[in-house]
Amino acid sequence: MSRPAFKLLLLLISFSFFAIFPAKLAAAENFSTAYNVTYSTGEKGQTTVTQNVVIENLTSQYYVSQYKFTIGSSAPQKIKAWDQSGALTPAVKRTEEETVITLKFKARVVGKGNKLSFGVSYVFPGLAAKNGLLWELNLLKLEGLRDIQSYTLTVVVPQSFGPLLYSSPSPLSKETSGGKHRIFFDKSRLLVGAPRLAFGTFQLYKLSLSYHLKNPGIGLGYTEIALPPDILGYQRISQLSLLPAPNSLRVDEDGNYLARYNLGPFERKDVVWEGYLALYYPPRSFTSQKISSIEESLIKSYTNADDYWETASVEVKAQAARLVDPKKSATQNAQAIYDFVSQTLSYDYEKLAAGELVRLGAQAALEQKATAVCMEYTDLFIALARAGGLPAREVNGYAYTVDDTNRPLSLKIREGDVLHAWPQVYLPGTGWVMIDPTWASTSGSNYFSAFDLSHLTFVVKGLGSQYPLPAGSYKTEAGQKDVKVEFSQNTQVVEESPKLEVEIEFSRFAVSPFGSSAKVIVKNVGSATSFSSHLRVKTTILSPSPTQLEFGTLPPSSAVEKEIMLTPANALTRGEETLEVTVTGKDFAGEDLSFGQTATRTVRPFYLPLSYRETFAVLGAVALIFVGRKFLLTRLVR
Repeated sequence: MSRPAFKLLLLLISFSFFAIFPAKLAAAENFSTAYNVTYSTGEKGQTTVTQNVVIENLTSQYYVSQYKFTIGSSAPQKIKAWDQSGALTPAVKRTEEETVITLKFKARVVGKGNKLSFGVSYVFPGLAAKNGLLWELNLLKLEGLRDIQSYTLTVVVPQSFGPLLYSSPSPLSKETSGGKHRIFFDKSRLLVGAPRLAFGTFQLYKLSLSYHLKNPGIGLGYTEIALPPDILGYQRISQLSLLPAPNSLRVDEDGNYLARYNLGPFERKDVVWEGYLALYYPPRSFTSQKISSIEESLIKSYTNADDYWETASVEVKAQAARLVDPKKSATQNAQAIYDFVSQTLSYDYEKLAAGELVRLGAQAALEQKATAVCMEYTDLFIALARAGGLPAREVNGYAYTVDDTNRPLSLKIREGDVLHAWPQVYLPGTGWVMIDPTWASTSGSNYFSAFDLSHLTFVVKGLGSQYPLPAGSYKTEAGQKDVKVEFSQNTQVVEESPKLEVEIEFSRFAVSPFGSSAKVIVKNVGSATSFSSHLRVKTTILSPSPTQLEFGTLPPSSAVEKEIMLTPANALTRGEETLEVTVTGKDFAGEDLSFGQTATRTVRPFYLPLSYRETFAVLGAVALIFVGRKFLLTRLVR
């Protein structure tokens, strides 16, 4: 049995109406109800909820004698109530899971068109919290909202909280005056989901990630580990250290940073990555483009079946066909799949508590809808999206939460770290969009139109459902805690830029008319990543090939080597060759970067006297060729 999904942030509105005559319970259709609700948060985060209600009689037969509020939490304090005749004494009944407030009215408002005005206020701890650099508000979920004729909500916070970073749902309007931010919502917007708001500019985390590597065999081996990646517009890394240094580091097709470590026979190696992750909030702008407009290369790479993503399953294909309409936009189809997954699956809290977190896959998720955790929500969304022609992939990482009921984590790594899984979907005109059907299901909030700054990406799995493994998965013993995350106030780290070093190594000889070469090595020795990295080569007397190269993304600790061929114009070419290498790129914010290096080499025609060292080297090479040729001829004669 699963526990109630909205235990802490659930506001249930129930009606208790009593007739003048006859004495029976009156239907809600006999009244029109309007709510004007204010959430007012102080400088220290204490939130007071004030609900003003107006009930209008639609008939002359009935009046309201009492009203009942049910709040799905025992947290409300300092409860007060009133009606148009003055203060009321609320009857409050608490359990571990809810608070029931009953108001009995002094005034009896009778007659069609007459209105009863009343209200209730209470302090609700925990709705607002200062998390790292942000003030975040997670407001109450509203049940029964569709039955209320009018509902307006105003959120009031101090201007000192910072600018409104995001709001889900989007507000009707907002204003700032008198040192306060005021954000306004109406009923139509609140039907989207429980409001989530954040104030500030970005979020910053400090991480320490441990990787335990082991070669169990007698041969040489290697292991690749996934380091936290950058995601342009959303996640920026700042690396403090990576020890020991990797043998190499590459960026795969999904943007993962994979560090390679060579291991000798039976060798163990412990690797530690330390650094910062800054999360930003790029506004989401969806288009009306259809699935048919998606690039064929994305369709080919990200709509295949795989383990746990059974797109060829009869049930998965049938459900996808019911949800996906080619006449609608890609965004509308993705939203339909997201709504189906978040509303159909039920989160299994008992499974989480028991630690029985075995990945089931999409097919099993459809068959066992009440036994889902984040892996099933993610796998089912990906399989349905892919079956419907939408590119989709999986994200594993750490999600910050202080509320395990509404925002649980359930990607457990061998009795050690507990991570989170959520999907990405590709929408034409927008790009890859992260969503979270799990937290949508458990909290009632909208994690499609708006995301948050609590999801830290460790790996993206698009080309395969099981690789690469996220940090926290590289264990040699059960129970190891390898993921440490905390908020940070060290905002200076986001101002650091990539630092590229360029080295040039010429080949031994530069003799006309023969060609020579130069090896160019580019290393990122800084803490930040260089994007769209580009190399250009200029020479003075030799012709280089190639003259430019694309490096793409260069994370911290990465290095690339390229060989540049240098060709003289003719046998008479001579002089000082100056090779100039310029590497350009962009930082996370899109600002241009430029690094350079020059090196010189003397070029001599073959017929001119060489330096002593070069002369001996050439004579030695000629002698070796002569002796080798003579030896070969002798063997052939025999």
